[in-house]
Amino acid sequence: MTAVEGGGRRRPGFACGAVLAAALSLLGAGTAVAALPPSQLLADPALEAYRTGRFAEAVDGLRRLAERHRDDVLVQRYLGLAYYGQKRFSEAAAALEAAIAMEPDNATTWLYLGLARYALARYAAAEEAFRKAEAIEPDARSAAVARSYREAMRRYMAERTLPPPTQPKRWSLTVQGGIAYDDNVPLAARSTPGPKGSWRTFQSAWGGYDVIQSDGWRLRADGFAYLGQNLRQSLDGYDQMTVEAALDLSYQTSVLGMPARPGLRYAFQPTWQGGSRYDDSHAVTASLVVQPLDDTISYLFYRYGTEDYRSEGLQPQFTSQDQAGHQVGLTQYYYFDDRKHYVYAGYAYLQNNAKGSFYDDRGHRLAVGGGFQLPWELRLLVRAEYQWRDYPNYPIQPRRNFERQRYSATLTRPIADGLAVSLGYDFIDEDSNYSVLSYRRSLVTLSLIYDF
Repeated sequence: MTAVEGGGRRRPGFACGAVLAAALSLLGAGTAVAALPPSQLLADPALEAYRTGRFAEAVDGLRRLAERHRDDVLVQRYLGLAYYGQKRFSEAAAALEAAIAMEPDNATTWLYLGLARYALARYAAAEEAFRKAEAIEPDARSAAVARSYREAMRRYMAERTLPPPTQPKRWSLTVQGGIAYDDNVPLAARSTPGPKGSWRTFQSAWGGYDVIQSDGWRLRADGFAYLGQNLRQSLDGYDQMTVEAALDLSYQTSVLGMPARPGLRYAFQPTWQGGSRYDDSHAVTASLVVQPLDDTISYLFYRYGTEDYRSEGLQPQFTSQDQAGHQVGLTQYYYFDDRKHYVYAGYAYLQNNAKGSFYDDRGHRLAVGGGFQLPWELRLLVRAEYQWRDYPNYPIQPRRNFERQRYSATLTRPIADGLAVSLGYDFIDEDSNYSVLSYRRSLVTLSLIYDF
């Protein structure tokens, strides 16, 4: 997840728009040549509705007036402001552009056109409108408001790390290779005799290509591949290969004045174990990334996934792991010290409906972590996770449940352009009410990472 920098101040919102609209628009009203006498317009019920904040009623009346007085700049301007009060920013921009075509030198119209474009995340066009408002009446209230928005927008555009509207590089590729020691390769119970640990080599690669980058839209094709080979021959059956191919569609916009990126992602992931196909999974994830403040990111998601295992066990009605599952959750990120560091906390609810009753489960996942820039160019990533799962249809008493704790830490340091060395440690402790299903696992990795 990318970060957001900033000084901790909230970006100027749109709540002031409705309050300022009447006063600022009246400042520029005197220069218009209107087909409808201004006194008649100002006495119209639609204007009264607008002044008292009844924007839906105002829009209906002003639209009727606009149909009868198509060349009336005041009607078009007030129609745009009423749309803006309703947060119908596309219609507001269209009406205000029509007013500007009739009267190009009205600072108030340019100001609110800039605000409407800003709300639509059309930042370059908003910048142009704000500049016009400042240039026409540099000492007016409208210029001061435009200037404050331009300054906030400049800081936001320079510091934000939500995916930008345009990206100079459409593709990315990272490869990693190294060696690892896993002290419990088959995830055996703690009391299980025989060798459980092994060194292994591993290689992985991930990246993607932006098929579409246009007007805030992004369609990205991405993929991931991992191959791990155990060096202990007796554990060759646990060699693993995983591949994932995905399409990710997202759109940069705003929600209630906050930068936002809703997204929809589909991923297909087949897995091989010991050289044989183990399972196939499909997942669709709907997400929303929003920036409530300059230094925070909120990530909301819902995921629906299916898994199809090659083996269904001896009695599929009990032992089949084929399943469909749901996850819903929220993760909150906070960034500080000029984006050198960040912390996060997240919660997710999980539910899997399996073909075999041994594997129906539901539960909760809590996670906290962060990233920190240390001396000597070291980057530290840490994470702590807790899961609790219950198996409501377990056919044996007592009903199965488990608690899982996982802790990880990774140190990374660049050693050349695009090349870094990484040292990582993971510890997992799964404690089930069935001791044969309880295990502990430690994993130490040393690897090289190269970004193309």
